[in-house]
Amino acid sequence: MSIVRVGARSTCSIAFVALLSLADPASAAMLNCTAATIIALGVPRMTVTAATVVPAAAPNPEYCDVRGSVDTGGNSAGFRFQLPVNWNGKLLFYGVGGTGGNVLAPSPNGVDRAASLVKGYATGVTDTGHQNPNNADASFALTAPGVRNTAALVDYYYRAAHEVTVALKALLPRFYGAASVGRSYFDGCSNGGRMGLEAAKHYPDDYDGIIIGAPVPSQRQILLLLKGAETNLEPPTARMPAEMLPVIDAAVYASCDAADGVSDGLIQNPALCSFDPQTLVCPAGNAANCLTQDQANGLKNYLRPLTDGKGRVLTPAHSVTDLAGGPINYQAYSLGPNPPIDPTGAEPWGTGPMARGWSLGDTTLKYIVYLDPTFNTRTFPMTVDGRIDDAAIDRFDAATADGTVSPSDLAKFIRKKRKMIIYHGFADHALSPFTTMQFYERLAKGHYAKLQATVRLFMVPGMQHCGGGRGPNTFDTLTALENWVEHGVAPDSILATHSTGTTVDRSMPLCKFPEKARYRGAGNVNDAANWSCSPEPALLESGPAGTQAGLTHERRDAQHNASRHDEGAREDDD
Repeated sequence: MSIVRVGARSTCSIAFVALLSLADPASAAMLNCTAATIIALGVPRMTVTAATVVPAAAPNPEYCDVRGSVDTGGNSAGFRFQLPVNWNGKLLFYGVGGTGGNVLAPSPNGVDRAASLVKGYATGVTDTGHQNPNNADASFALTAPGVRNTAALVDYYYRAAHEVTVALKALLPRFYGAASVGRSYFDGCSNGGRMGLEAAKHYPDDYDGIIIGAPVPSQRQILLLLKGAETNLEPPTARMPAEMLPVIDAAVYASCDAADGVSDGLIQNPALCSFDPQTLVCPAGNAANCLTQDQANGLKNYLRPLTDGKGRVLTPAHSVTDLAGGPINYQAYSLGPNPPIDPTGAEPWGTGPMARGWSLGDTTLKYIVYLDPTFNTRTFPMTVDGRIDDAAIDRFDAATADGTVSPSDLAKFIRKKRKMIIYHGFADHALSPFTTMQFYERLAKGHYAKLQATVRLFMVPGMQHCGGGRGPNTFDTLTALENWVEHGVAPDSILATHSTGTTVDRSMPLCKFPEKARYRGAGNVNDAANWSCSPEPALLESGPAGTQAGLTHERRDAQHNASRHDEGAREDDD
């Protein structure tokens, strides 16, 4: 297929578009759905390779599927646009997960994505400036050993999404014959959540509202993932048997379920959980449903944070809850789909399927930090309990700075009174939920009421990475954002449900942080009507000292508290 660059519009093309504008706008839009016609609309720096009409298929309407790329200034970013026949005048841009590289793998909230075309949104997504079918591979970051692909990295971190959004904003009025785009929104989870934070940092005018799930504000979380995989490698006898994961979960729930006031098969805040892996170590000769001492030590290490050489917390630890269940869990990120073929080697899993935490950590160190495809990740100076050499963490931070967003970076976005909804599952074993809580605490600096005028956080009990898990994990953040931006109605809570098959078997309100869902004491615990969002007075005091005291008091009641609170942590990312 030949690729045609955007150029000046011909008189014939302009006349053709003018004639279309006299017809029904919907039919005119779909008649416009050819590569040649879209090229003739003259969007600067945009290349179109294909435009295809996709017939209506319930519940989605007919839409125009446009593929192409945008010149980002030193690189090229691929895109996919979906332009519905029933356009509502608005734009919804999706983030992508992992290391990007595929326009067919967006990472928004699944409920929002399913509703987007039905609601009439024109949607966009970018490959972030490179193509890569494996989104746990950062090899795009080098042009040769020792030579950083700076343009591709800048596109991956933040520029590609901006440039493609600018192109989509320019295209839509021309394609539909409209005056302008009414509203622009962003929706992404995981790395897509990081992309949303980066957009707010670098381009606060790009979107009226941003939805961010399980974000990666600090690239240090990749090292936490790497440590999680290494806790099953060092020593090799520490590897956790997959069949023990449900046993561990049962013990955690027996210890912690009632801590939130009701035993209901859901832990509202695992930071309050006092479970100790040592309790599952049995005397010699009694191996049924037991951990060996090496396995218990490995789990203890998994539940420890990253620290610097002085023991100061760099990144909070993983949650203790729900290691089993669902496809994106402890097994996927730390154990891997199969045992390593060489547990002590430089490439424990060889080139086959591996623990995703190892894959992401290994590729980041090789291609982004050390610029050496042959770098041996086992030599990175991080102990299995999470302590990292100071020089090594400084090098890592410097190499990944463009992928890091500090709370102060959102100041302009907040001053412009844009809106942001953040959510994170408490059972997420890919990215620590406590990192997101810490980020929001620092963003608020104690002034939660003031921050909630623009940014609200909703923690999701029992939800894994961007979805799944035993808790209510299906919820509509797009409608909540629309109501906030377009009607001034801020979301105090968001209704979430859990389904088994096609049957909804639980509902619960997700409460704006720092509020928590509380059972009213009567009625079916699986019905949201019997729960309410209760304020935490100590967290709502007006000063940062009062807020930090409240958080510290709550967490000091929990085992491993010191590993999860940022008190005394290095403040170099503020």
